[in-house]
Amino acid sequence: MIFFNYLPAWELNRSPRIVVAFEMDFLRNLDAFEKAIPRKERLTIILQLGWSAEESEVATELRVRLSQARELFPEARFIVLANTPGEVKILKEFTEVYLAQHNAFLDPARYPVADAQTRKRFDAIYIARITPFKRHKLATKIRRLHLIGDYSSRESDYARNVLSNFSQALWTRQLPSFLIGRAIRNASCGLALSAVEGAMFSCGEYTLCGVPVVNTPNRGGRDTLLPEFAVRMVAPDSDSVAEAVTFWLEHPIDPREIRQEFLRMAKPQKGFVQELLNSIAGKKVFLPHKLNIRCHQFPHQKWLHGIRRKGGGIPGR
Repeated sequence: MIFFNYLPAWELNRSPRIVVAFEMDFLRNLDAFEKAIPRKERLTIILQLGWSAEESEVATELRVRLSQARELFPEARFIVLANTPGEVKILKEFTEVYLAQHNAFLDPARYPVADAQTRKRFDAIYIARITPFKRHKLATKIRRLHLIGDYSSRESDYARNVLSNFSQALWTRQLPSFLIGRAIRNASCGLALSAVEGAMFSCGEYTLCGVPVVNTPNRGGRDTLLPEFAVRMVAPDSDSVAEAVTFWLEHPIDPREIRQEFLRMAKPQKGFVQELLNSIAGKKVFLPHKLNIRCHQFPHQKWLHGIRRKGGGIPGR
């Protein structure tokens, strides 16, 4: 229905308008946003990074597209929330940018902490869509593994090939968000296996549940809020990953300590953004789970906080 055709962004505040989106969800849809937002409106646009801006081609595209966006919205204030100090250093040359890793905006109430005394059904869990950059092949030697993640129709052949190597694993194609925490609590550790991406929401979810992480060297920012004592950084090969999983089986950590350390590190980053937005709005701005970026929304939530497309059908705000 055209009525429910909304742009990939969320309105955190209506007057003055504060809009939040992943960087390329906004910047690669400028034509659509131009139709929905008046050119001379004074608003603030918060852009979260969905992919590592320490990749030169990503930073270059950001620079070019932000320049185009400023031409279309000359009265707008653009603020980028970076996931790493390195991204801040790169991006501050051409935009207003602050360190606020996106996992800082996870709602802790959605992720109950694991019970240290309960026997785990799985040695490890990997929450990741099945796509090449997630490198599932590194997990093939884990004995009891839970895979959670769908795949796109364009990559169905790749996904079937990957899954054929996991006869020992349970694969859950889709899982409602309210059950993610329960699934994590049933594993002894969480996996983070990509070489480059964004800050990886799953890492924040693992640690909020009090589950340690097996990590590989990476760019994108997931390390920013990972408690050092709850991470095993290993070489990107299946033997090293399996050995690290075994380490966590033999050396468990109190889940409450992992969760508390994550919250301690995340608090100042989230707090800074809260104060910044409050100062812009002149009142307290509610910060929803994940800032409601790419989250499932009910129609009434979209009606209140979404930005509807213009150009045919019922006009947007």
